[in-house]
Amino acid sequence: MPEKENWRRYCAQPESALAANGVELLPGGEAAFSAMLAAIGGARDSILLEFYAFSDDSIGRAFSDLLKVKAREGVAVHLIYDSVGSILTDRDFFLDLAAAGVRVAEFRPVIFWKPYWNWIKRDHRKTVCVDGRAAFVGGFNITEYDAPRSMGGRGWKDTQALVRGPAVAELEKIFWEAWTASTPVTGERVPPRQVSRPGLAGDTPVSVLSAGGIRNVRSIRRSYRYAIDKAEDYIYITNAYFLPDRLVYRRLVKAARRGVDVRVIAPRDTDHPYVRWASWARYGHLLRNGVKLYEWQGPILHSKTAVIDGVWSSVGSHNLDHRSLHYNLEVNLSVYGAAFGAAMARTFREDLKLSRPVSLEDVRKRPLTSKAASKLLYLFRSWL
Repeated sequence: MPEKENWRRYCAQPESALAANGVELLPGGEAAFSAMLAAIGGARDSILLEFYAFSDDSIGRAFSDLLKVKAREGVAVHLIYDSVGSILTDRDFFLDLAAAGVRVAEFRPVIFWKPYWNWIKRDHRKTVCVDGRAAFVGGFNITEYDAPRSMGGRGWKDTQALVRGPAVAELEKIFWEAWTASTPVTGERVPPRQVSRPGLAGDTPVSVLSAGGIRNVRSIRRSYRYAIDKAEDYIYITNAYFLPDRLVYRRLVKAARRGVDVRVIAPRDTDHPYVRWASWARYGHLLRNGVKLYEWQGPILHSKTAVIDGVWSSVGSHNLDHRSLHYNLEVNLSVYGAAFGAAMARTFREDLKLSRPVSLEDVRKRPLTSKAASKLLYLFRSWL
């Protein structure tokens, strides 16, 4: 099979992949935050931001101050924030942005007397589109937790991709769909702008995949499932909340049984420890079937990435858990390129040096109370 066409083997719908993109891996906050601020600072026409959490802290204020400057320069700035993800941010923070000319909308405002469904369906995406030319997709929120220590942040470990080319237009479409479903903070509805027409920017095919009810809720899982089934050499997954549904879980086991090197990095320290405990309920079975498991020993792990055979790579906001699959608005890029895949695999192998292998002995020697708690939490994984 010719090298340039090899990517089709790993793509569930090759006809939907967008050709001629340029994609750059930003494997940490140092690279990601500096690149986002530089792109926003250089914007001339439009800035579209969609974030689960946008905080009124030193990092949020650094971004908001820059957004105000760009709005005053005449750049069309639009921001969507999630009501639950940004619940600790005072509404006046967003009203101040709106007063400076930034169009701000809130996704599914929290109303305490409404049913639970109003709370559980959230906008978990983290994207920035600038001038229809460049877009950022990944797991970073605009908070001090996510920002690098050089900016005064806590240095959570996460990953982002910078994409240029036709994929940017697709990300804009997804943004405007969420914009239409959100509530403007000023009460004034601003109609979506026309989607950009980016030029060719490279030779990398990219699929823009979304989930959450507005678009195909299964597309991200289907992409994972299909690529896992086609794996021949290795599957490297890094995920902050590793609770895959049964279809993905079984395919990882099948891949390991047929000789694929399946490795997963999950967190040791996490902002949601009950998810880690639930994950341990299945670790024994995974290990016995040849899946290699590791726990990241550095700052809190928040990444959601995967690379298979150096050909198929996934970067985005989608966790391998029930909430991302069924409730949240999510967006991932599936990148089909050897250079990007090599960078992803290289980053994963470097991360293994700061990760501790999990053994069957670790599983066996856990106290009975811990094992029971893990099994109980796993039964309620749909609610975690």
